[in-house]
Amino acid sequence: MDWLAWLPHDPTLRLASLIACLLVAVTLAMLVQVLATSTLAARRKRQRDTFNNQWRPRLAQMSLEGAVAGFDPPRGKHRRWWLLLWNRMQRQLRGTASLRLNELIPALALDGYALSLLRGRSVRGKLVALETFRHLGDETYWNEIVPLCRGGNPFVTFAAAQALIAMDPERAIRQVLPQALERENWGAQRLSALCRQAGRVAVTPALLEALEQAGPTRLARLTPLLAQAEPARIAPWARARAVNDGDARNRAAALQALGELGDPVDKKLILQALHDADPSVRLVAVEALHKRADIADLDVLLALLADHSWWVRRQAADTIATLPRLDADALRALLPGVQDKYGHEALARALAERFATGQRA
Repeated sequence: MDWLAWLPHDPTLRLASLIACLLVAVTLAMLVQVLATSTLAARRKRQRDTFNNQWRPRLAQMSLEGAVAGFDPPRGKHRRWWLLLWNRMQRQLRGTASLRLNELIPALALDGYALSLLRGRSVRGKLVALETFRHLGDETYWNEIVPLCRGGNPFVTFAAAQALIAMDPERAIRQVLPQALERENWGAQRLSALCRQAGRVAVTPALLEALEQAGPTRLARLTPLLAQAEPARIAPWARARAVNDGDARNRAAALQALGELGDPVDKKLILQALHDADPSVRLVAVEALHKRADIADLDVLLALLADHSWWVRRQAADTIATLPRLDADALRALLPGVQDKYGHEALARALAERFATGQRA
């Protein structure tokens, strides 16, 4: 029997019928594929949950006791699941418990598997391995990780930098910082995160060296990192830039560093910066003054209540409200003398907040 006999004799209708049948077949195939995929995913999830339920209490026990006897190492695909679970637990542990978990990697012969993931092509595998080595903090794997810092994938390079810093912060930051400054796909937040991880002691020498050699473009990326350095060691550079640098971003970063240092000798520079042409610099200057302001600075602060920047007016008002040796009556007596409408509102708000806080206390 001709399988096309059921089709209409009209060519147009026959073509339309064939197309409809084809669409039905494609739809059914897609439904079968979705069903098969969801079934496999559900099965894999059940297997993963079973694995985690078996190993989570074991890892918790090992973090407390450090014993691995009686536990067979994971095999096959379970090795990656084990590393993922191990990494998740390491994020929550500190001190001795974390060190005990570190001992499991070589004890269960999973360091070689982590290296194979590191050398493989899978980005996900590399990220799992790099997090593992970051928690281990063992310089044995240094040479394996260094090349990944120069790769093209920003996620892999960042994870590699974190792993190196965990191994040797000072050595790593000297190597990573120049490379990071060349990467356009690394924002200021990532650079700051690396510096926070390395710590001020490790960051400061590398940052000072980079500041001395940096051109205008690179300097703009370095100045936000000043907050991660030791204020006392960064102070000479900051004092030279606080009012004389041509870039407002550099002046603001320098003033922020001086404000954090809190050295009385820098107050003159901070007061000078209150008259800067850039509002962002004036804001940082009044924030720096806030920590060391006294009643002698009252006239300067009252003048700032007429500043064009809302943020500067707000910070100046907050600073006035916290000046020492001024009681509630003296502070309220300042309000009639503030001629600027918006400055008057800012000071009234700051005083109301201070008195409300005092009443609650």
